[in-house]
Amino acid sequence: MESREHGKRCIRKSFRFGVIRLGAKEIVEKIKDEANAERDIIVGEAEEKAREMVREAIEEIEVRKRDFIVAEEGRGLEEKERIVRAARLNARKLRWNAEEEMTKKALEEAMKGIKKVKEEGFKGISYSDIMAGLIKDASITIIGGGSTGNELEALISEEDVSYIDDTILKKISTEISQDVSVPVNLSLSSERIKSAGGVIVRVKDGKIEVNNTLEQRMARLSTSLREDIMKTLFTEK
Repeated sequence: MESREHGKRCIRKSFRFGVIRLGAKEIVEKIKDEANAERDIIVGEAEEKAREMVREAIEEIEVRKRDFIVAEEGRGLEEKERIVRAARLNARKLRWNAEEEMTKKALEEAMKGIKKVKEEGFKGISYSDIMAGLIKDASITIIGGGSTGNELEALISEEDVSYIDDTILKKISTEISQDVSVPVNLSLSSERIKSAGGVIVRVKDGKIEVNNTLEQRMARLSTSLREDIMKTLFTEK
């Protein structure tokens, strides 16, 4: 009887150990499964993060590429604009140089024509009469400017001495006195000027003078003269 009870106890004990062993195995397997599942999750997240980082890197590269292209296009546009500005500036410079050269030549030709005017006159007017007109014009400018001096003198070039004499100056003085109702006395200065033609008239005290030489008149008329020359030389036919 006692032996049979002992046997039952051994069987029950073996059964309990078997259950324990079976439970431990399942737990280990479960832990393994959970570990593998966690590993898969971690690996998946790592792979997704890696893919995201790759995408971000690619996007960054594309952005930088676009920025570079835009910058290069901007630099290209700036370079084109710089070239255009330089070309326009150079064109204006070339035109200005051409205008200057042609104006200079035109004025030189006009000055060369003075010799012919002195010899032949201009449109039926003798050079002496032209000189008389220049003297009268300068004298009236001085008197009209409020000068209290009426003793005037004319300065001319050595070449023009033969075209002006005391008789002509006296006639001019009379005409001016009648025109402005102020007595005026003109005389020829012994001082000579360097000029292609024309005259300088001044008050004898030297305080006021009017330069009516041909060079000075051309300088005063240079703007309108230049415009006329430009229209003649550069206007498209």
